[in-house]
Amino acid sequence: MSFLKRALKNSISKGINDAVSKAVKEAVEPAATNLANKAAMKMEDFAEKKMEEVEKQTELARANSKQAAAETGEAVAEAAARSQNVDMNQLKSAFASLAGMAQDYATEMSEKYKVCPGCGEPVDAEKKFCPNCGTKMPEQTLAEGAKCPNCGKQNDIGTKFCSDCGTKLPSAVAEDQAAQSKQDSAMALWDEYMPHYTKWTQGGKDFYLENEGEYIRFMATFHTSFAAVNAVKQYTLALKEDGFVTAGQYPNEGQLYKMVDGVCYHVDLEHAFDGDSDTVSLYFNEQEPTGGFYYKKGDEKKKELEELKEGFNNFKSLFGK
Repeated sequence: MSFLKRALKNSISKGINDAVSKAVKEAVEPAATNLANKAAMKMEDFAEKKMEEVEKQTELARANSKQAAAETGEAVAEAAARSQNVDMNQLKSAFASLAGMAQDYATEMSEKYKVCPGCGEPVDAEKKFCPNCGTKMPEQTLAEGAKCPNCGKQNDIGTKFCSDCGTKLPSAVAEDQAAQSKQDSAMALWDEYMPHYTKWTQGGKDFYLENEGEYIRFMATFHTSFAAVNAVKQYTLALKEDGFVTAGQYPNEGQLYKMVDGVCYHVDLEHAFDGDSDTVSLYFNEQEPTGGFYYKKGDEKKKELEELKEGFNNFKSLFGK
């Protein structure tokens, strides 16, 4: 294999990955790797044909350059430089064709697939339910989701707003609705599991709420770590306004408690960012702090004196007998 052919093969393969990833994979991330790979495999034939075409044209250009050099007395170095320019022009032409084909193929593939609103997997358009998680599939394919309901333009897959009129596309609307449904489900679980805790109203996305036995964990993701930190600060204020306080022998602003009808409700804010800096993780359980909810400074000494007094009285009673 010639140097040019090896270079073309490597470059066009990279072009396939980049172009297909941008045109298809972004539309259905994070679960469209298989779909992008299918598109790349379909385009291998194009890449091979393009390599052969470019190599033939380049060899012809080199031969013509050498012949012209022989006839005109042109320096060999100048002829080689001119031939190299031809190589670069052929490469540019190959990639221009590749980029256009990638987007065209992405649109074609999108007519055959839907995205599961439950797990995000790409699914064949004829499927009524997701084979991965069982969720009912939407009516629209990826292509239909990118078609503008206002002007009818077929936009590129992954576009959120129509490039002609600015209307929000059906796929973006469906994505927002799915996200809102997920938030609503998490908040419904909050009402069920944690009616005594101040409800989270500080924003974020991808809500997660799970009863993990010893505690209930709530998670919310933000675009930036700054926004996540600010949300926790606001929630801390909301908890305090709702009666949650620091308590126990070692009071800590990251551990808040509230006593209701003899039950101590605890919120762990201290470990909110033990995972990702842009994801809030809060932990809730029924637990009193060390020393008890009503602990006051000096209680230990008082208790110690009472124990000594009790021991002394017991000792006296022994001699009194």
